[in-house]
Amino acid sequence: MAQLVDLVKEDIFEFLKKNEELLFNERDFQMHLAIWLRSSANHYDDVDVEYYVPWQELENYIWESELRLDIVVMKKGEYCPVELKYKTKKVERKISRFDEMLSEKVIVMKNQGAQDLGMYDFWKDVRRVELVRNRFEKVKNGLAVFVTNDASYTKVGRQTSNNYLLNMADGDHSPIKHWQDENSSCAKAHKSFEVEHTYNIKWHQKTVDGVEFYYCIVTI
Repeated sequence: MAQLVDLVKEDIFEFLKKNEELLFNERDFQMHLAIWLRSSANHYDDVDVEYYVPWQELENYIWESELRLDIVVMKKGEYCPVELKYKTKKVERKISRFDEMLSEKVIVMKNQGAQDLGMYDFWKDVRRVELVRNRFEKVKNGLAVFVTNDASYTKVGRQTSNNYLLNMADGDHSPIKHWQDENSSCAKAHKSFEVEHTYNIKWHQKTVDGVEFYYCIVTI
């Protein structure tokens, strides 16, 4: 019998492959994915969103900030937390509202920038899922999902760059998630950390409404 994490991962891949609607932001992605999972042929017992876990419950949780897991899937007493990141470059489109096409183009996806912090936040998600799994017996595994229309996330970057150890290029990644300049503003505001072991990233591509997307899923 397949593990819960494998079922959920397969469902998320299926959603990303089949979705033809341009999702505007992370909340849009979260809601559409949760609805997809709730209607899955795998018949999960529950699919929750914004699942609150007091950070004080987690040993070695360094951020001292609220922890609300984006999605938690439950089946037969086992739980699978799913953390999502949806990082965007600017996209303008004409859109329809209430069956009426609007006359002007609008910005439907914002230019978020700060790719170094986007990479940091992805690895932070991985670490948070590790800590949740370590704390709760009924959490065996979890997933970290990253979706973007910004191809720079898929690149290695320069070895001298401050965020080099946080890069998300294809391949294996060291457990060390440190800024290279510990005196930088990024390092002072966003603590360096380590994950438990090497993780592998494999990027996939999908075009939606003329926009090229890149996505990866890491199993924890």
